[in-house]
Amino acid sequence: MRRTVPLLLVLLLLAGGCVSRPKGPDTPTMQRIDSATHIIEYPSQRLIILKQVAGEPELQPHEQIYLVNAILMGGFSSDRAEALITLIRNPCCTPATREYIRAGLKKARFLGRDERNVIDALTAAESPRPSTGVAP
Repeated sequence: MRRTVPLLLVLLLLAGGCVSRPKGPDTPTMQRIDSATHIIEYPSQRLIILKQVAGEPELQPHEQIYLVNAILMGGFSSDRAEALITLIRNPCCTPATREYIRAGLKKARFLGRDERNVIDALTAAESPRPSTGVAP
């Protein structure tokens, strides 16, 4: 006996996808990322929320990794690049998160201006800050 799966269920599973969740406490930020990836229907709206989260101060390391996974879920685009750059430029972004972003870009083998912008932001974040000449 053949079983058929309703088309709507298949589409929901394909569209929703699963975001890899790192170990760490469940926080309000993690719940916002969950909501953006599982409830928000339109990718542009989803990425607006994820970009807002990327700019929040004091993101914990596991929140940063989960956010990167959510941003990279489903491909790459200029709005995804902007969300990643927002996170990279956030003072709380850890070196481990930047390395995770770099590895994600290599896995996906993105090519183009958007990838170059993300790599330039990573390079700028990792380079030493110029001295201001003022003693601390």
